[in-house]
Amino acid sequence: MGDIDSMFYQVQVPSQDASFLRFLWWEGGETDKCPTEYQMMVHLFGANSSPSCANFALRKTAQDCTGLFNDDVIETVLRNFYVDDCLKSLNSTKHAISFSEDLQAVLSHGVSTYQSGSATAER
Repeated sequence: MGDIDSMFYQVQVPSQDASFLRFLWWEGGETDKCPTEYQMMVHLFGANSSPSCANFALRKTAQDCTGLFNDDVIETVLRNFYVDDCLKSLNSTKHAISFSEDLQAVLSHGVSTYQSGSATAER
């Protein structure tokens, strides 16, 4: 089991679409003053579009890495992720560690911060 850390913030918004993620900010919460306009350059947690955009980025990363990495790792990216969570069962701890390192290498080409972990492990 693993998780892509802050996945939405790792997926950039195309510059032509960034104006759709504009917001106003009142410094110090003083709403009687003029606000400053900002726009997000990455996807937001909670935006309706963020999960599908992040999933597209993840799948695009896997497709771009096809032929450069083990096919099983690429298939895991394509089939074993739910948004930013990966669930994969392997037959040994040694294989799981090696697989996780390969998975991190693939993801470093797109979404970069993958945290591997395990709910249970055989000893």
